Amino acid sequence: MRLKNWKNLFFCILLASSGGSWCCIKVDAAESANTDIWHSKNLANTQVTYQLCQKLEQEVINFLCKQSSESQSLDSQMPLNVAQQTPATTQTPSATEQPGDTQKQNDPPQLESQPSVLPTSPLDSKEQLLNAPQINQSQRLQRLIQLLRSPKQPPESESDRELGLWVRLRPLEQQPLPPTEQSVPKFKPIGYLLGRVGYFQTSNIFSSNDSPIDDGLIISGLTLASAYFPLGSKTYLNGSIDGNLIRYINQSEYNYNQVRFNLSIYQQFSQRMYGEVSYSNQQLFYANNSHSLDSFKAGDRFLNENSLQLSLGRRDPLTPKLTLDSFYELSVNFADPLSRDRIINSFWISLNYYLQKPLQVGIDYQASFSDFTQRDREDQFHRLFGHLNYRISDTTNMNVEAGVSLGSSTAENIDFDGWFFSINYNLQLGRF
Repeated sequence: MRLKNWKNLFFCILLASSGGSWCCIKVDAAESANTDIWHSKNLANTQVTYQLCQKLEQEVINFLCKQSSESQSLDSQMPLNVAQQTPATTQTPSATEQPGDTQKQNDPPQLESQPSVLPTSPLDSKEQLLNAPQINQSQRLQRLIQLLRSPKQPPESESDRELGLWVRLRPLEQQPLPPTEQSVPKFKPIGYLLGRVGYFQTSNIFSSNDSPIDDGLIISGLTLASAYFPLGSKTYLNGSIDGNLIRYINQSEYNYNQVRFNLSIYQQFSQRMYGEVSYSNQQLFYANNSHSLDSFKAGDRFLNENSLQLSLGRRDPLTPKLTLDSFYELSVNFADPLSRDRIINSFWISLNYYLQKPLQVGIDYQASFSDFTQRDREDQFHRLFGHLNYRISDTTNMNVEAGVSLGSSTAENIDFDGWFFSINYNLQLGRF
């Protein structure tokens, strides 16, 4: 075709619309009187050109419609992809997200592997109600033997009988003894104020399966605890209020504060066995603002948990210095948010050896099985660890624990495997 003789110019103008409509427009560029003559000669060429333009138009329409459908599909899938890629574990306090995180930004961190109830000192525990092993029993037996072997009062002599003398011992006048500690009534406190500071380190601070984070906690707090008030010969009432500041070493964004109330009735069935029914309320609050503007703020409460607990404990002395403690607890928890509602069965076995009066060492096994009632999740959690308790004085005590944690969950990205270490120092600040 020879297009140089044409006076008419054809332009294919593609007009895009939201519905994807397109058209090809013929523009006449020469206003001449010879239009009819040129039209008859170039009719065939015009038809060919129109067919080519129509074919090109159809190809462009098909291509752009395909692009439009793919773009709409991508736009509809974008929120789901973003939500699926949101980390599920705790993020480090940096401006960029680290790959492999498994905690959503707005979700509270997993706290199952962290100590919710810190080891307490013997001053506010059941040690005062259970009989401790008699470490100096052998020494007491030796004293009794010495008293039995001591010389008795000599009998009357034969000479006294022959002379007819009767000797009667005359008791000496009792002099008033000075007041001693035993004669002065001891002060019986009705409550204690206890302080504590502790450190907890673990290789999986947020119980993550994809990317475990090694971090530590510094825990400091106060406890106001009542003494065990007798309700009967072997029934006691006890209550306490705890406040703790819990701070991460690296994950400072998730620092939180804990307030805990507890009220329990203690029943001693025998010298070795006891039971307890208790109610507790635990509330956790964020201490810092989140790095994201649309996330939590300092002071926001992320857990309000009410618990009803039924526990049974037993202490069996194996030797004068060796005891076996066993413990079972059934806990029914009602929480806000509802996703934290659960039933927990816990078992604890502890073998304790008293090296000397203030020092105790032992090995412990702990197992917990949690069934979440408001969602499809079940956890099993195991701990095997050794402990050392040292009573520095009548008002201070130190506790050290180290071991491994094992366990799994039916929830995704939850795993409890790791090691842990903790050291706690307890101090009695006062009693009243």
